Amino acid sequence: MHWFQRFFLIAILFCVSRTPLLAAEWQVGVAKVVVTPESPTWLSGYGSRNKPAEGKVHDLYAKALAFESKQGTRLVLVTCDLGSMHYGIARPVAAAVEKSHGLPQSNLIINVSHTHCAPEVAVERPVFHNLSDEAEAALANYIDQQLIPKLITLVRESLDDLKPARLLVSQSSASFGKSRRFPTESGIVNRRYDEGITEDDVPVMQVVSPDGKLRAVMFGYACHNTTLAFYQYCGDYAGFAQYNVEASHPGAVALFMMGCGGDQNPYPRHGPKGLEYCRQHGRELSDAVERAIQGEQTEVHGPLRTAHTVVNLPLEPPPTREQLQRDAETATSYRQRKAKYLLGELEKHGKLMSEQPCPLYAARFGKELLFIAVSGETVVDYSRKPKAEFVGPMVWVAGYCTDVFAYLPSQRVLLEGGYEGRTGIVHQLTPTPFAPSVEDHVMGGIRRLVKQVSQ
Repeated sequence: MHWFQRFFLIAILFCVSRTPLLAAEWQVGVAKVVVTPESPTWLSGYGSRNKPAEGKVHDLYAKALAFESKQGTRLVLVTCDLGSMHYGIARPVAAAVEKSHGLPQSNLIINVSHTHCAPEVAVERPVFHNLSDEAEAALANYIDQQLIPKLITLVRESLDDLKPARLLVSQSSASFGKSRRFPTESGIVNRRYDEGITEDDVPVMQVVSPDGKLRAVMFGYACHNTTLAFYQYCGDYAGFAQYNVEASHPGAVALFMMGCGGDQNPYPRHGPKGLEYCRQHGRELSDAVERAIQGEQTEVHGPLRTAHTVVNLPLEPPPTREQLQRDAETATSYRQRKAKYLLGELEKHGKLMSEQPCPLYAARFGKELLFIAVSGETVVDYSRKPKAEFVGPMVWVAGYCTDVFAYLPSQRVLLEGGYEGRTGIVHQLTPTPFAPSVEDHVMGGIRRLVKQVSQ
């Protein structure tokens, strides 16, 4: 063989051997960690709780996907089998990772599934749960000594695991999540409403290595994780769905990204068959994920652009000091606790908060995927509206991110009233319900972010 032919053949073989690495537009890292408390703690959600957890159905997890584009932009998405999230947890995690890995704090998004069978980490728990000193100390110890250190390690491990990968997105649907805003002559009540506004979408992202191996599957759904109401640690339907997907794809990590399900419940739910219903919903969701994996895929290309802002949402005028003093003495349990808390805020600051900060995020993955993350217990309208407005890419909207400060109503929900619109605020530290312009502020912030990442 002529020397030129040998040189040409060697060059071709070298290029072929290097093609998977050179062609990889993405570096993706995957990590997971158990966050089940090492000892019993008070459980999240329901105000009727009267004792700590009594065992577990399965472990709770936090999981992370770290993305890095060719241009060097990095983003980390964390999903947690927890009931809530707030700045007291998210900020020290973000600060530690920025210090060690240079990740901008605005490029770390922590999402929670809102399972009501997880440790109660909500910032409002000392005010509304009336916990004993022992119970509060156990939760504070869990947050400071277990949860925050584990989340810091998790994010760092995901960044250290960055490897060449392909990203594929697709979509399916599930139907066990229904509107819980039932209209009556006396107003909206919390009950199954099959004719109500809902969303069945199950967005799915696959992380695939250059050799075709599935490394991770992230999927979402817009529905409360409230199938269960007992005293065991459990990820609810989202937990079972993740376990099912990982069992079907050994070696892959399954992550559940909570959608805008603030006004949606899983049905059927609760009662002696609660765990059976939970497994059933988990199976329906994991089956939807499998259909998406087996269906038509869209490959996601770069570049990656990210943006972050905090919008201040106006609140209704606060009650007078005299009204708060009356409520602190004569109101029912939750109103009384809220009044005492607000009186304490008046003493400390001289006034009550008139706006609620709301963190918002957007990430644009090339032309194929627009990811939007909203804080608060976000109702389904905040997913439906961006999907209708930002046509072109696949639009994926997550709620329950970074700071789950209160129910975040749309204008429709606010005007209709009911728990998510008005009365639920009595359980939150936000002083009063939101002003009618709340949706304009949230959607205005989202539009500005989408414009930034789309340029």
